Amino acid sequence: MPWMTVRKTVRMMARTLAGLAARLTAAAAAALMVAGLMTGAQATPVAALELKFSDFFVSPLGPRGPQVTPLLRSAHGQKVRITGYMVVEEEAPVGRFFLSPRPLSMSEHADGDANDLPASALCVLMPPGQRSEPLGHTPGLLRLTGQLQVGRQEMEDGRVTWVRLLLDPKP
Repeated sequence: MPWMTVRKTVRMMARTLAGLAARLTAAAAAALMVAGLMTGAQATPVAALELKFSDFFVSPLGPRGPQVTPLLRSAHGQKVRITGYMVVEEEAPVGRFFLSPRPLSMSEHADGDANDLPASALCVLMPPGQRSEPLGHTPGLLRLTGQLQVGRQEMEDGRVTWVRLLLDPKP
């Protein structure tokens, strides 16, 4: 196995273990609260798992296409934080937008469903009370926190997404 592949595998395993440790700590605190051994004042809020776009799929791509990493799969249903760029769309999206590792724009009228979004593009869903409003583009890096969903889901417009972030409501 080439040295670079070994290094990438070790880094991915370390990130997976760190994420599991954070989730186990949060689960242990929740179990202690349920058992009555820890009060809410003593409990710490669940920390969000720091996720990067490079954590989404195994690299390099193989003959079977993108393969979800164990870290991304284990983050399903968990609170995560990710930083990226809001994809520019011709028409203001309603209730959702895409987040990408680099600045991108889509031309839906010219390209139709054939867009240039990377496989790791993240579909960001607004909180339930904010899903009816058109969203203006926000330039620059965005740091978002919410619950991660991993798996195939067809949207109302027929688009298929594999990774979604349900944004936390603003406090």
